[in-house]
Amino acid sequence: MQFTIGREKVAQTARHLAVACLILALASPASAQYFGRNKVRYRAFDFQVMRTEHFDIYFYPSEREGVDIAARLAERWYARLSRTLNHTLSERQPLVLYASHADFEQTNIVTEEINEGTGGFTEPIRRRIVLPLAGPIADTDHVIGHELVHAFQFDMAGPTVGDSSQTPLDRLPLWFVEGMAEYLSLGRVDANTAMKLRDAASRNDLPAILDLRKPKYFPYQWGHAVFAYIAGRYGEASVPRLFRSAALTGSVEDSVQTTLHVSAQDLSNDWHAAIRQLYAPALTTAVPLPVRARFDGHGKFGSDLNIAPVLRPNGKWIAILSARSLF
Repeated sequence: MQFTIGREKVAQTARHLAVACLILALASPASAQYFGRNKVRYRAFDFQVMRTEHFDIYFYPSEREGVDIAARLAERWYARLSRTLNHTLSERQPLVLYASHADFEQTNIVTEEINEGTGGFTEPIRRRIVLPLAGPIADTDHVIGHELVHAFQFDMAGPTVGDSSQTPLDRLPLWFVEGMAEYLSLGRVDANTAMKLRDAASRNDLPAILDLRKPKYFPYQWGHAVFAYIAGRYGEASVPRLFRSAALTGSVEDSVQTTLHVSAQDLSNDWHAAIRQLYAPALTTAVPLPVRARFDGHGKFGSDLNIAPVLRPNGKWIAILSARSLF
């Protein structure tokens, strides 16, 4: 009888250890788990398909009302881009929509984790556009247009290179690919781009086009600035000609020479001159902020995160959003 009780205790202990090991295994980091395992999905999406003239739009019932708007935006962008780029897509375009960014982050169309700063993506194999519906319609409109430019780029550039999964776009710098998408989806004028150009011009720190490959230069806005200048000086038709040449050769510099008949360095110089001429009136009349008036809130309030400062009208107090005393 005593032996039986002891054996039951041993068995019970073994079961506890087994459960503990299982819990530890489930809590192990994703990198230690089996390669290729699907990302966690917190809910099931009952996808349906809406067919428009050029799109197969995948959606689920909770976003049905927004899909009607997105469908009209997508078809409008298709008409604009096919006319501007002088190209029609070779196949119907898949467009996968999610009702929120939290839902979008669960997509298994790509295996990579999606962070909160990703507004959408276009995967190159099946050319599927995937994005969440944003709050403002203008933001959704911009992302659809931007990603549809990428779909046109993949289609215009042709199939993958050789037996590899590399596309012709992989040979081109990010500023070129993303800058073209930003220009065609935003137009020539963008406040964020103008801010960067004006600041760089005031510090005499404008980058050469060849320098835009460096990570320090945000490719979206600097690329947008280059394409806005090229389209303004050489005409809108120069954009698709330049892209087709670069996708074929894999060299932006050679394509600039053969398409625009100017060297990349001369194009940089002309671009810089145009920027300085544009912002000279504003920079000439601007009054630099005195150093003594600059306020550094980093760590001043017992927190490393102090943002969105607003000065009280009497100038004696300042309001901020802070992580101070958060817990």
